[in-house]
Amino acid sequence: MLLKIHLILIVFTAVTFGSVQHNNLIIAVGDELEFLTDGNNYRTLTLNSYNATKLSALAYDATTRKLFFSDQRHHYGHIFSVSLDNESHRPVEDIVEKNNNETVESLAYDPVNKMLLWTDGLNRAIRRVQIDNDPIHIEEKDGIEIVHFLENDAKPRGLVSDPCTRMLYWTNIHDSNPTIERSFLNGSHREIVLHSDLLLPNAFDLDIMEQMLYWAEDLHNGYFRIERSYVNGTGRQEFYRGMGSFIVSLTVGEDYVYWTDYSHKKLWSLRKDGSSEKPIILRTFRYPATGVVVFRHQPLDCSLVKIHHQAYRADGETLTIIFSTITLLMVLAMAAVLVIRLKDNIRGPLVLSKKNEGTFAFQNLENGSSNNNVYTACERAI
Repeated sequence: MLLKIHLILIVFTAVTFGSVQHNNLIIAVGDELEFLTDGNNYRTLTLNSYNATKLSALAYDATTRKLFFSDQRHHYGHIFSVSLDNESHRPVEDIVEKNNNETVESLAYDPVNKMLLWTDGLNRAIRRVQIDNDPIHIEEKDGIEIVHFLENDAKPRGLVSDPCTRMLYWTNIHDSNPTIERSFLNGSHREIVLHSDLLLPNAFDLDIMEQMLYWAEDLHNGYFRIERSYVNGTGRQEFYRGMGSFIVSLTVGEDYVYWTDYSHKKLWSLRKDGSSEKPIILRTFRYPATGVVVFRHQPLDCSLVKIHHQAYRADGETLTIIFSTITLLMVLAMAAVLVIRLKDNIRGPLVLSKKNEGTFAFQNLENGSSNNNVYTACERAI
């Protein structure tokens, strides 16, 4: 009996922790786009009739399987798109033309209203444009709307949108007043989520299913850190702290957080549940990877967001809860085995004294507790 219980617990543990796998990723490296499948198989994405220069920000729409990307040094365009449906034929569409006094720091796509949004750090603005199914080319500013025109002490960088809650989140990396903010996708109800103990929240993403924000910062003493909090700013905690890397981009998958660093030209991953102490290297590049995004085969199911958020804690205690549950089950199973063995060893009727009539004496089974200069140089480089 006890052996069977142990086997069941072993199988349960293997199923619970053995099913974790890496997401498929799309990575911008120099003038190329790469696919990384299952954390180890990679291939270059061929772009037809397009001469890329310096790719950076990425956004992916799983409903249309379309990838949006920015090209920092292209002569004519700022933002482009390519369909990932056809393996052999991938024409690139010019979405937004280049203007000398505008930048594209980060991209986000809203599949509900078919809106492409981006941060313009140079002009302190968050812009958007309607994306239809037909090919478009925005030549005049009439087609581009401003969602937010921020104050003088603002410099928007990271940008993410939530199609389920209809919210927009962004980071402000101005050195005198860095913040993490949010509003509705239409620009209303703007508010500051976090403003204290922030330096340069450069890389940024949203875990929609768990409703948690992740951001990376370069610290002055040579260290960097990745932090996370709930979307309202509560439950803030340090996810990982390292040294000697400047994180350029970051994205969150089902089970892992992925980021690229400018210093070592690597792609890293770390389990979200805290079960791995150190990140692992998935890929080393010839040039720094300036963008990474999860390649999803299916759109997110918004009906699962609230259920998932209530059922799981995203504060690093998930493993503790699971292991505590397993330990409790093992203790209860052992107690049941002891009861069965005790009954089997008793011969004849059980006689109780009148003093203890109506009671059965068991022993109690107790559950034992049982730096800015570095950032500026990297910003100019990328």
